[in-house]
Amino acid sequence: MNPSAPCFLLVDDHALFRTGLGMMLAEHWPEAVMRHAGDWAQALSSARALRPAPDLVLLDIQLPDGHGLDNLAQLQALLPDCPVLLMSAQVDAERLAQAQQRGAAGLMAKVASAREIVTAVRAALSGTPTFAMASPLPRPEPIRVPGGGALSDGALDAWNSEGTASEPTPRQRAILSYLGRGTPNKAIARQMGLSENEVRAEVSFLTERLNATSRQQAYAEAVARGWVAP
Repeated sequence: MNPSAPCFLLVDDHALFRTGLGMMLAEHWPEAVMRHAGDWAQALSSARALRPAPDLVLLDIQLPDGHGLDNLAQLQALLPDCPVLLMSAQVDAERLAQAQQRGAAGLMAKVASAREIVTAVRAALSGTPTFAMASPLPRPEPIRVPGGGALSDGALDAWNSEGTASEPTPRQRAILSYLGRGTPNKAIARQMGLSENEVRAEVSFLTERLNATSRQQAYAEAVARGWVAP
């Protein structure tokens, strides 16, 4: 594997989330190859067909045609040398334990910060399992590792010094893209599998963070910052 140009396979049924995740990864691995799969069947097809094989799979465990935790062994059999980093809208102790028991490279919340995602991806690429506990919005707890400890903010900053804390999460990028289309909160929630309250909270956070007075102004500012494509 070329560490500056890994191949990522992004598996999630929400295209805008995959796009946001890919954009965020590309900011840190500009030469990386991004492959996308929108469901479990496409993930398996890509795992069989991609040559060279991906260096890391980022897999949403909640897919419409298969649960990532239940089907992880099948993907591991097809890609025995490729770590699989699981993503979930909800992260709890039970799912963390199951992910570890089944040999995942990690489990991270889809609302994790860009800094935490980059840290988890780097760890997975280096062969270090990393698991994260995160709150619903937008300030996750420290990355937790199998030994039971937690990396301090200082340790995270030392490990990942690119200043990614100011970047939006992939979910926030996806929501910003929906704002640019004029999509109402209820439709965003339905498309992304979230509650309306979650979407409302994210929109409020983003408009305040971008010093915007409207949803369209927040989207325009996000485009100006390069967070989303126009």
